[in-house]
Amino acid sequence: MDQTNLHIIGLGNLGMSFLGGFKSINSELNLNLYESNEKTRDLLIQDGWENVYSSIESISDGIILLCIKPNDLNNFILENKEKIHSDVLICSSLAGVSVKTFESEFENKIIRLMPNLAIKQKSGFIPFTRNYTDDYLNFVEILNILGSTQEYDESLFHIITAIYGSGPAWYFELSSKIVNSAVNLGMDESDAKILVSNLLSSLPHLTGEKNFDEIVENIKSPKGTTEAGINSLENNSFDKIIYEAIESAVERSIEISKAMENE
Repeated sequence: MDQTNLHIIGLGNLGMSFLGGFKSINSELNLNLYESNEKTRDLLIQDGWENVYSSIESISDGIILLCIKPNDLNNFILENKEKIHSDVLICSSLAGVSVKTFESEFENKIIRLMPNLAIKQKSGFIPFTRNYTDDYLNFVEILNILGSTQEYDESLFHIITAIYGSGPAWYFELSSKIVNSAVNLGMDESDAKILVSNLLSSLPHLTGEKNFDEIVENIKSPKGTTEAGINSLENNSFDKIIYEAIESAVERSIEISKAMENE
């Protein structure tokens, strides 16, 4: 793989996760880091990164990996549109922001991603959509370094954002509530956190080739403790609670997308 200029713009949680994932192949990528926060820039420099900038002067080639917040996009376009050459691949990880929104401002090739923070450990799965067909600048190949990728129709991205982009928060929110329940039932909080943390780390080993319903059936036994808990979830409309949470996230993604397209 030829060395590629990769410009990571926005070094918040997601930008840092990309940086962590790409760190081990720094020799194959020429990483350029753009961050407006002075404290973050100082930390990056202390960690040994050299190409750290507060703003963009000009980007003539390579790939932009845009990790800013969606509500900062208009300012980004206003300040940088004329500084970005049309040969540059623009890669957006902004929730709710469509390829169409970028096409209205740029003539560039656009790829839209919905990663989550697991990319830092190179165990991510990255859904993507794009407005071109070839693997321009080998970027899909580069993304596969961080885990695996799959292309989807963009019409599914509101659901993908809710389930996969926000998904870790659902699981950790549930985990937090499990810890709280254990504490309320008499367990020390530190012990509860150890149990739940180990539970989470064991889950990937349970999935295998079985579907989720089969796993539940294998764990529970008639009139056992698991069945009692499952019955309580069902009696309290657990499926409705989950559906409405996902639906709310989807609706918010749609709202963001419409707002961006109308500005």
